[in-house]
Amino acid sequence: MAPASPASPGDAPVRVSVLVMSYQHERYIARALDSVLEQDGGLSYEVLVGDDASDDASRSIIVEYAEAHPDRIRTYLPESNLGLTGKAMFNALLQRARGEYVAKLDGDDYWTSPAKLRRQVAYLDAHDDCSMCFHNVLWLHEDGSRPSVPYNSDDQPSELGMADLLGANPVASCSAVFRREAIHPLPAWFFEQLWGDWQLNLLASQQGSVRYLPELMAVHLTHPGGMWSRLSRLEALEGITAWQEGMQGIVPPELEWRRREALAETWVKRAVEHAHLGDRAGSRRCLRESFRVRPLDARRLRRGAGERRRILLWMSLNIAGLERARKLRFAKRSSASRAASAVTGGEAVRRAGRDERGAG
Repeated sequence: MAPASPASPGDAPVRVSVLVMSYQHERYIARALDSVLEQDGGLSYEVLVGDDASDDASRSIIVEYAEAHPDRIRTYLPESNLGLTGKAMFNALLQRARGEYVAKLDGDDYWTSPAKLRRQVAYLDAHDDCSMCFHNVLWLHEDGSRPSVPYNSDDQPSELGMADLLGANPVASCSAVFRREAIHPLPAWFFEQLWGDWQLNLLASQQGSVRYLPELMAVHLTHPGGMWSRLSRLEALEGITAWQEGMQGIVPPELEWRRREALAETWVKRAVEHAHLGDRAGSRRCLRESFRVRPLDARRLRRGAGERRRILLWMSLNIAGLERARKLRFAKRSSASRAASAVTGGEAVRRAGRDERGAG
């Protein structure tokens, strides 16, 4: 049985449940919890912290915080790792949540604005058609290998639908606040897919619109221990391909075209990455898969429609092969021509010899 701290009886209704998930986060979890506890007053919120059987000091730090803030923090500390790349832990915390809204924070990220929850709750209160909202965050690389940049670009649309989320996931996990009823209970297919955050956003988009707030109110940290940051570019694209393939039968029939379009685009990205790595055979294989998933559409050849990229890539991958084939055919024709000339020349010599003998 996993030890968990109980809810205090008689508590005021909770507006927001903040779900903090930790695994091997001893260097980060205190900062994450501090950023949650620094949220503006006047908003009733609870903090549910789950540690997925870390073998570092994460759990002891969490217990210290829970003991120091018993009126705010509840813990869920299973004796063994729940697996499913964090999805099982998220579900366990979601089932224990009492808030009208749910905010998510990984133990290695942190919030930077004390007004974050208040700002997002006010927005959701004012927009009944909105099932979740998210905001911009600062993307920080711990090792300094890249400069810190905003997670979302200046042209990020202010509203997203399911069709948009099938192609990309522009939502930093530390930025989202959901209506709990939009994501609870979690469907079985949620646990069958590779990612967790992406399909959570997709699930919310089935219940309402997804809105973007441009304020920078959190930091998303990339470090060597992160699940996503451990992957190479090609491995990440392979995971996205598997996710988009797994969405078949889950997305509504009227959006199946968009799933196939997004999947074809990911196959193209894989083809490009293989080409960068010098693997032309792998690149051609991925490009063939792209055309299989979404056949060439001449109507999309106009500028900006996205089809030209596939054709240009196909040409670049095949032009060298076509040139080699042309040279080979030319060499074969030249060889045949030389052989024919040799035969013709030999016959002429023999005929001349016969003529000389006849004249003698």
